[in-house]
Amino acid sequence: MIRRNGKKDWNNIHVTVKQTVEDLIDIDNSNPEGLSLSRVEILNQASGSINEMIKEAVLKKKGIRAIGSSWALSHIQVTENWLLNTKLLNECFEVDPEWFHDDYPEDKKKLLVIAQCGISIGELNVYLELPKSKDQMRRCLKTAGIGAGQTIVGAVSGNTHGAAVNFGALPEFVVAIQLCNGTDKPIWIERNTYPVMRQEFIDTINSKLVMDEDIFNSVLVSFGAFGVITAFAIETDNIFHINFPKVKEINQSDLGSLLTDPSYYSKLQHLEFVFNPYEDDHFYLIEGTRVAYEEGLPDPKPLWIITNKTGYAVGDKLTKFLLNLFFISGKKKSNILLGEYLKNAVLTGVRGTPGQLYTATVTYLEGYNETAFAVSTDDAIKIIQIVKQATKDKNLPLVFQARIVKPGSATFGFTNHSPRAVVFEFGIVNTSKYPEFESLLLNKFREENIHYSLHWSKNSLVDSSRLEEMYGPSNVLIWKKSRYALFNNQSEIMDIFNNEHLKIAGLDTPP
Repeated sequence: MIRRNGKKDWNNIHVTVKQTVEDLIDIDNSNPEGLSLSRVEILNQASGSINEMIKEAVLKKKGIRAIGSSWALSHIQVTENWLLNTKLLNECFEVDPEWFHDDYPEDKKKLLVIAQCGISIGELNVYLELPKSKDQMRRCLKTAGIGAGQTIVGAVSGNTHGAAVNFGALPEFVVAIQLCNGTDKPIWIERNTYPVMRQEFIDTINSKLVMDEDIFNSVLVSFGAFGVITAFAIETDNIFHINFPKVKEINQSDLGSLLTDPSYYSKLQHLEFVFNPYEDDHFYLIEGTRVAYEEGLPDPKPLWIITNKTGYAVGDKLTKFLLNLFFISGKKKSNILLGEYLKNAVLTGVRGTPGQLYTATVTYLEGYNETAFAVSTDDAIKIIQIVKQATKDKNLPLVFQARIVKPGSATFGFTNHSPRAVVFEFGIVNTSKYPEFESLLLNKFREENIHYSLHWSKNSLVDSSRLEEMYGPSNVLIWKKSRYALFNNQSEIMDIFNNEHLKIAGLDTPP
């Protein structure tokens, strides 16, 4: 059912983007008759309604974008015209055996589910790890970020990375995509090298099959530019535990040796390190090892970052006030931030399933932002030296956390660095200092000839020159050609999905 709410003031969940939209539109899985719908009927109602809405937007020349949890910190997701709230398209479905393609691996059939676009990572964890039916096995996501509030499509489309050192970022578990873009009917996209569903199933959900490696890999990380993704087919895993021993404290030399040792990663599921740039040779190492699932273990305490009894939380207005006090040095402020991070956001001395461990609802309220970039693990130590010096030069209050990820296949996957990517993240007061510092770092990377890429959902500076710097002209061309192919070269439809973000990046122009 669709509800049009008219003109509304809107902001993302972290209050880093505020604007007025012409129409804020809600869509859910209910229907006017109040009937109970089957799996196929739910999928068809959602995709059919959205595709017709897109066609209406084309006729009226209205920009349209879909939002889920509004989790992105950048302006990647927004439009001034029609903003479609898909958060209540949050069902997850099993797949009947007869729906699978003959070539799809038998051992993966019970691990595959179809997830609607609005289901959050937290909701998906509950569905997979706590099945309602005895016929369903306990499963879990192959990888996840530390938070659970993002919708599955939002997290994948912005390339949320997690820290799965031997698997990759979230896009890697997606094997099929249902997309609505205002052309004749919804589109079901698979890789031509990896067929998943029979044509009979695709016909049942009123979709057109597209099997193309380049198109699939381009749509994976496309931040709403190809249309509205209404569902994913995702491959999950048999449920397992991750064991996190107590955080280790190591020096830079030892850290560098570990990061460049291929054998080090073999037994790890999750790897990150945290450091205060004002501490010369001190790093906190967080290692998670995949172990067998065991019944009856106590539930771990969930990670939350929320206001405490004194009203303090990293990112709220009080924090902005404290971090802007000119008479407190950046070093002292960073010590405060480090203490809060180690207390609230680090997994240490704990064991649990991914759904039990990756639960943080990280709230950056007004006045705070977060940014992230990825480089090769081969360049990690050089990057550490650069960010430390830049932080000290600017006297900024910062704490850096870095997570290691196996590279993936998405055309614009920002974690596609070999042999593995290391993603550096840091929170910063949301003032003019944020883009200034980010630009300073990128210029330093360029001077040192370090290949980098920026997190699509967090960064402010992805312009056309930096885009080619990050991915190369050939990948930019592949992505643009894929977009035009899916829109049948109909620029009037593509135009309604163009927003300021795409224009800055130069992705609104023909290939």
